[in-house]
Amino acid sequence: MTRKEILAHIKGIFPPAVTPFDRRGEIDTGLFRENLRRLTDIGLSGVLVAGSTGEAPYLSERERLRLVGVARDIVRPPELLVVGTGLESTAATVRLSREAVARGADVLLVLTPNYYKARMNAEALAGHYRVVAASVSRPVIIYSIPQFTGLNPEPETIARLSRIPNVEGLKESSGNIQFVRAVLRKVRRGFRVLVGSVSILYDALRAGAVGGVLGQANFAPDLCVGLYEAFLRGRTREAREFQRRLVPLAQKIALPFGVSGVKAALDLCGGAGGPPRPPLLPLSPAQRQAVADALREARAGLEY
Repeated sequence: MTRKEILAHIKGIFPPAVTPFDRRGEIDTGLFRENLRRLTDIGLSGVLVAGSTGEAPYLSERERLRLVGVARDIVRPPELLVVGTGLESTAATVRLSREAVARGADVLLVLTPNYYKARMNAEALAGHYRVVAASVSRPVIIYSIPQFTGLNPEPETIARLSRIPNVEGLKESSGNIQFVRAVLRKVRRGFRVLVGSVSILYDALRAGAVGGVLGQANFAPDLCVGLYEAFLRGRTREAREFQRRLVPLAQKIALPFGVSGVKAALDLCGGAGGPPRPPLLPLSPAQRQAVADALREARAGLEY
């Protein structure tokens, strides 16, 4: 795909694919392929590999690139292959980003560096993203998830970053709709904001966001895509109904159980989640039952 085509398709719903592991704790590429095949040609805009839901912090650079190679064979245009390449140093991020592009990444999702968070002011972040964005031919999306990083860039900082050449969007995962609205008011025209919280998806779309990167799209892609498409068609009541059904999947699965909850939900929906990589722990039987109950609540009364 050309750069122009890629930019035109940065919208809609993207699942951050989980990373299945085998009994030895190694990546199970066979199950990863099966999961990706379930996510293609069903109305999603693409797939994110090596995101938070994919346990990126626990993957080596080599493992991330291995996943990119597998995914590139399955995710076909116009669906986009988005790859998480953010590391702590600028040099390491550049190296991984270039390698990901060489293996077929369409878009790079670059996490805000956060270990020295007290020093990650607007100037430091601007310098980081300027170098990374200039080093690759594919669009860069900023990844802000303050509940994990402890870093809370101000809307003014995001606006400054939005004006760096080749920084084309933001994945904002705080779940704070007021913050998302503030960002949307300040960023440059054409800058794409995707949200990472299904609980605010409808309101974010109304405010001007272009879509979402949603863990729930791994196991309930129809509900996520249904909301997005209903919104595009102006079917307000239908969109709100999809939003109502999605909320329990956030409040009763993602928020209390995190990655382990998403993986358990995928197992229960016929996919391959499996156990997380230690030190994360799998769910207890009681917790898995709570996930099953939330899935039933979300689909109660649906005919499909």
